[in-house]
Amino acid sequence: MLAPVALSALTNLSCKIQGRIPDEVGNLSNLLDLRISGNNLVGWIPSTIGNLRKLHHFDLTNNKLTGFPQQLATCLGNITSLREIHLGSNKLSSNIPPSLGNLQDLVVLDLSSNKMVGFLPPEIGNLKAVTLIDLTMNQFSNEILRKIGGLQTLVHLSLKHNKLQGSIPDSMSNMVGLEFLDLSHNNISGIIPMSLEKLKNLKYFNVSVNKLYGEIPSSSPFKNLPSQFFINNEALCGSSRFSVPPCPTSSKHRSNNKKVLVLFLLLGIALVFVPSIFVLLWKRYRKGKRALQQPDSLAAITRERISYYELLQATDVLSESNRIGSGSFGSVYKGVLISGTAIAVKVFNLQLDAAFKRFDMECEVLRSLRHRNLVKVNTSCSNLDLRL
Repeated sequence: MLAPVALSALTNLSCKIQGRIPDEVGNLSNLLDLRISGNNLVGWIPSTIGNLRKLHHFDLTNNKLTGFPQQLATCLGNITSLREIHLGSNKLSSNIPPSLGNLQDLVVLDLSSNKMVGFLPPEIGNLKAVTLIDLTMNQFSNEILRKIGGLQTLVHLSLKHNKLQGSIPDSMSNMVGLEFLDLSHNNISGIIPMSLEKLKNLKYFNVSVNKLYGEIPSSSPFKNLPSQFFINNEALCGSSRFSVPPCPTSSKHRSNNKKVLVLFLLLGIALVFVPSIFVLLWKRYRKGKRALQQPDSLAAITRERISYYELLQATDVLSESNRIGSGSFGSVYKGVLISGTAIAVKVFNLQLDAAFKRFDMECEVLRSLRHRNLVKVNTSCSNLDLRL
């Protein structure tokens, strides 16, 4: 058996063991590389591993480990020296600890082929140095985080065989280093963002067995992808080389259709309103013309002048016996002209200041009125002393 001092000086540990990982592994304070993959290890990962503050490479792949204690999760987030975490092909059943977002220098995160559940924590977006994230074959069920688009160094991302929902975030178009993206066998819905055409380094893009619909991008890098990467979706359409039906109308056609629709709408409005405006203007013109012509016709009717003397004679000098009515502005008298024409004469009371204004208003209004219940105005007389 090695002395404890010799064990604490170890920097690399790679061996074949069975059973449980002993708690004493946490005493290897100088350990840089821990690789115990491909064994029959069972039970929980001991939380004492969190004491290995110099650890760079942590590999427990392909075992039968079943636990991921919260204490270990917190401790892992404190091992800021970690570059690679390989825990794939086990039976781990917890969620991803948010504390992993503290590992600013992490390059590889492999948690594939486990039974991990819950949500993808937004703290994953803090792994700015990561180049590979593999969460394949778990039971994650939330949406793909928009913050994941900030991982511009990411080359390989696999989220296949989970229960992910929601849509593919448009922010993924910012992952300029991405070469491999597998989102197959999930419940992802919505469209494939056309902005993903900006990923010039993308060589693998698999979204088969989801609920996607809409047009498949056709420009680089999609022009070289096989059709099986898009099978078993809700209603994808596009180029025939993807083995999907053609889209009813492309985005360009839709844009043109919208322009044509707006043009027809404006034309329809013009066809309805221009004639209406023309008719309205024509009616106003005719009305104005009649208004201009009316004084001439009235002038023709009232061309005969009646003197004040004739009016006095016709009404018996405005006698009380001839008065047929009176109001606030004056009185009305009946009379008969020499010609035999019966008339009514309204005499305004000039002692009222408003009588002058009332006289002008009645002359203006009554001369333009024509009604069977109103007598026709023949003429008017006025001077400084009278208005009738």
